[in-house]
Amino acid sequence: MPHVVVEGDVDLVAWAEAFEPLLVRRGGDVLRADAVYVAKDGRTALVEALAIEAGRKLPFYVKIARHDRGSATVRIDPLTHPERSDGVREIVALVGEDLLEHTAGAVLGATNLVLPSAR
Repeated sequence: MPHVVVEGDVDLVAWAEAFEPLLVRRGGDVLRADAVYVAKDGRTALVEALAIEAGRKLPFYVKIARHDRGSATVRIDPLTHPERSDGVREIVALVGEDLLEHTAGAVLGATNLVLPSAR
């Protein structure tokens, strides 16, 4: 399953407040991630996402979960089950990159994706 691990003190509430919606257009393909929902305890967040590729719509959520060990995992919410297309993988990578860039002192942990500008 596509995922990104951000090692560091992730503040999901602050990140969600600063989150700028993603919109990538390439020909007829569209990748979008916009609304962010954070759990009351601040340990998990869902990002509403949509990949439109070759005329197929793949709606899903990107789930971010903070761990006690000082990291957070960004992955596809397992309840949404989209096809793991290139666009779906790219959205997960872009959300992971955004979380990494907005978390002071964070570093990239384990991932099976290529982040556009990973540190």
